[in-house]
Amino acid sequence: LFQFLEPFTSVFSQIHSYLYVFLCVVGVFANVAIIVVLLRPAMRRSPFNLFLICIAICDATLMATYLLYKHVEMCHPWFFTHAWMIYTRFYAMFSVFVHSASLWITVNMAVMRYLVLFRGSHPHSRLPPCNGYPAACIAIVIGVVIAFIGSLPNMFRYRIEFVVEMEVPKICFQTKYKSSWFATDTIYKYDLSQPSWWNCHWERVNFWMAGTFQNILSIFIGTRCTALPIFSTMTFTACVLKLVPCVLLTVFMTLLVRMLIEARERRLRLSGGVATGNSQAERTTAMLTGIVAVFLVTELPQGILGLAVGVNPRLMFITNPLGNFFDLLSLINSAVNFVLCALMSHVFRREFLRTFRMCCPQSSENHSGAPITKSSDKKVPNCSV
Repeated sequence: LFQFLEPFTSVFSQIHSYLYVFLCVVGVFANVAIIVVLLRPAMRRSPFNLFLICIAICDATLMATYLLYKHVEMCHPWFFTHAWMIYTRFYAMFSVFVHSASLWITVNMAVMRYLVLFRGSHPHSRLPPCNGYPAACIAIVIGVVIAFIGSLPNMFRYRIEFVVEMEVPKICFQTKYKSSWFATDTIYKYDLSQPSWWNCHWERVNFWMAGTFQNILSIFIGTRCTALPIFSTMTFTACVLKLVPCVLLTVFMTLLVRMLIEARERRLRLSGGVATGNSQAERTTAMLTGIVAVFLVTELPQGILGLAVGVNPRLMFITNPLGNFFDLLSLINSAVNFVLCALMSHVFRREFLRTFRMCCPQSSENHSGAPITKSSDKKVPNCSV
C-alpha cells in the first residue's frame, strides 16, 4: 500500500503547493464577503445566517493561518527562529480548535434546522421555539464549548524545546533561500515536544478526541507511544472532533433531505399535481443541506481513517503521506460555502451585488427570488466596463 501511495503523494505534493495558495487566498476573501453580506440589515432576519457568519470566521482564520504556516518552508530565514516555533505551537493548537468549532457549529445548525422544521410540521409538539437568535446563540456556544473541550488535550501537548546551536544545514545552500545564508552562519535549532508528564495515556486521549488533524505537524512532533490501543479508558470519546460530528451530520442531513422530499410532495398534492416554485423555507433548507453535505464529504474520510488507526496502529504510516490530501479537503470545505450561498440564495446574490457593485440596474428581488418591477423615469446608470 505504501508503494502505491508514494508516487501519488510525490505528484500530489507538487500540485498541492499551488492549490493551497489559490484556495487560501480565494477562500479568505470569499469568507470575508460572506461575513460582510450576512451582516447587512436585510440578511439579519434569519438566525441561521448567524451560524454561517461564525463558520465563515472560523474558515477565514484557519486558511489565513494555514497559508502562513505552509509558506515558511525548511531553510526559510524565519524557519529556525524562536518566534517561528512560537507560531508553529500556536498553529498546532489553534487550527485543531477552530476547525473543530466550525464542524460542530455546522452540526448544531443542522440539528436546529431539523427541530424548526419538525416543530412546524407537528403543531402539537412540545419542543420550545428554535427559530430565533437566542436558540442560535446557545447552539453556537455549545458547539464552541464542545470543540474547546475536545481540543484541550491537544493544547497541552506541545512545548518548545531548545535542541542545539549548529551550522546552517548544507541543503539550505541548494534551495531558493541560499542567498539568505553564509557558510559561517549558525542557527539555533528548536523543536516541539511533549511535556515530561505527557505519557501514552494522554496520547490516547488526545488521539481519540482530536482525530488525525495533527498529521500536518508530524515533521516537528514525535511521540513516545508506539501504539494507541482502542481499549483505553478514554475510548468512549472516540474521535470527538471528527468522527462523531460526521455521524451526526449524516443523520441530520438524511432527515433534512427527507423533510424536503415530504414538503415537495405535500405542495404537489395541494396544487393538484401542478409543479410550483419552492418556498423560501425549502430553499433555505436546501442550501443548509448542501453546506452540511460538503462538510460530510470532506471530513468523513479523515474521521474513518482516524478510527482505523486507533483500531490498528500499524495503519499510522498512511496518515503522513496523505496529510496534504486531507489538508486540501479541509481547504475545499472552508472555501466552498460562498459558492453554495451564491448559487442557492437569491437574497444573498442580491445583497452581494448591492454591497460590492459600484453601480447596478435599479431592480431588485424579493425574498422568494421573484423580480420586483419598479416604474421610474430615471435613467439606469451605464454599468458596462
